[in-house]
Amino acid sequence: MNKLKELVKAYHIKTLKNDTYPLLNKLKTDYKNTYKIPHYNFVYRERMTFSVGMKIADAYEVGVNNPQSKVVKVAYKALAKEILQQFYFIIREMDIEFEPYDGQGEPYENSLEMVKDIYNYHMYFFKTTNGFGKDVLDFNNPMLQNTGICIKGYELLVNDVFRIVHDIFGHATYGYSFGPIGEDLAWVTHIRMLSPLARAAMTTETRGQNCWVNFGKHLRDKNNELYTKGNYGWVPPAERPFAAQKIMLLPKEVSGVDVFEKDGQVQAVIIDNWDPFLSLTLKNINNHEHIS
Repeated sequence: MNKLKELVKAYHIKTLKNDTYPLLNKLKTDYKNTYKIPHYNFVYRERMTFSVGMKIADAYEVGVNNPQSKVVKVAYKALAKEILQQFYFIIREMDIEFEPYDGQGEPYENSLEMVKDIYNYHMYFFKTTNGFGKDVLDFNNPMLQNTGICIKGYELLVNDVFRIVHDIFGHATYGYSFGPIGEDLAWVTHIRMLSPLARAAMTTETRGQNCWVNFGKHLRDKNNELYTKGNYGWVPPAERPFAAQKIMLLPKEVSGVDVFEKDGQVQAVIIDNWDPFLSLTLKNINNHEHIS
């Protein structure tokens, strides 16, 4: 965080409360005001822990890919609509240049590099067609639909737009890292800008996948304990496999949203008194019915 503060100072930008970046924080606030996004009444009191991360990873592991489910379709449709809306808002208000990254590996070594680039009104994005989980691209996946948006000869898929928007509103606004803790902080920041339906779908795409990558069974020993750095089975973050792509909704304890069908209509309700961590520690979600 000290390096991020130095970056802000170097760019002659005054740091605001909670170390937010004024340019991006104003952009986020203006978006919420423009589209009348309500304040969600919950508090993110802790940080991602091994025990919670493992529970979410296991919930993702047992979840069934079911893109034909009515409730799943409606939730993902809401997510696609809202992230495209956020993308157009960004380019209208910020005049930033987005550029597909064709180099080796990731476009940025860390979030500090990305924030610096954004404040130069430029941002690379990692193309979905160069890496989308461990599966062959399935163009029935709602995240892989064409958007009609072309940048330097490349037509963005919905997932490309999602990566751009999530990096800006989830990571860069507060300088959150790309590690397991930073990813969860980016998730909780970004879901506050979405409708309940879109929030449920985005939780699968971010919190669920992040926890599988960093806390999944492939990183545990025979006693179901996570390998730690220095142990034989420990895998460096850069070498961990991507999660299998699943179009589904995770249990409500993970997202804080109850999604259901009533009288032929899909509805989503924010859970009262939901806590991103306590709600998971109080209940075993592995056997919880998934929305499929």
